[in-house]
Amino acid sequence: MSDVTYSHLGSLGLSTPAARLYSSLLETGPLTSAQLADRMDEPEETLAATLSELASVALIAPLGQEGDPVVPLDPAAGLQLLASRRKADLNAGTTAVVAAYESYRRAHSLTPGAPTVEVLEQSSLQRRVVELERSAVSQVRSFDTAPYGAATIANPVEIANLGRGVSYRVLYAQSSVETPDYFQGNIVPCTAAGEEARMAPSVPAKMMLVDDRFALVSLSSVHADTHHGALLVHPCSLLPALSALFESAWRSARPLDAREGRSTTVLRPLERRLLALLAAGVADEAAARNLNVSKRTLARAVERLMSLAGVSSRFQLGVHAKSEGWL
Repeated sequence: MSDVTYSHLGSLGLSTPAARLYSSLLETGPLTSAQLADRMDEPEETLAATLSELASVALIAPLGQEGDPVVPLDPAAGLQLLASRRKADLNAGTTAVVAAYESYRRAHSLTPGAPTVEVLEQSSLQRRVVELERSAVSQVRSFDTAPYGAATIANPVEIANLGRGVSYRVLYAQSSVETPDYFQGNIVPCTAAGEEARMAPSVPAKMMLVDDRFALVSLSSVHADTHHGALLVHPCSLLPALSALFESAWRSARPLDAREGRSTTVLRPLERRLLALLAAGVADEAAARNLNVSKRTLARAVERLMSLAGVSSRFQLGVHAKSEGWL
């Protein structure tokens, strides 16, 4: 217990001698100053300062007359005080470092002629994408469309980020949703892990906004035959404009929920995915390719859904699916 207590008290900002002394008191019980000095192998004069530190954070009873025992107290109040002081120190340190960086950025990064937009060549693009995505603290927003340069369809970085609390909002181009391998290998796992997804007929460009710190912008497949790199936008007036572009496109897009298990248990996995595709406006032929089934099988699945819902049209099916939480 002594080693654990000593380590924890030190992490909260208590000095090394004070942490050692309090840990010792918890093992021995109340001792006089002379007994403590003998046990700790320190002069009483040196020990006095350590005792004063412990008393100031309510870890020992107020010091009495010479010869009175030193009594350890319930640490709850003292630990709260130490934690508050530690938090204040961390906040002050964070503010100081951020201010120092801003001073650096004003002095160096944004001097006349210094770039706020960095051109990334194709050879280093995927490495930088992974580095930027892993650096996310609170949120990632992106326009998702072909072409895809990653070695695999799956996105383990996003799955890991979602697991540690980073939120994702992804606006997919319809062509991406209608690509079966990409839908099954990327979109379904990511939405199942917590990604919030929407779909539009097209998106302006491939883009990833990391917090409000960086934006990575590259061209869609329409222009990718002649432009293979990307632009990395650092903090500047362009960054809020790109954020506003995303938010505007996001508001007008249709929800896409490819997660399994959200709807009622009477629905089969294929039917849940079919509903998500139909609600997003994917045509029957593309939905059949996406789900790797024939158009006849897809038609039967639609008929079963309409029967379960007790409706006679696809519009009514959509209204029912929304109200029943199938989407």
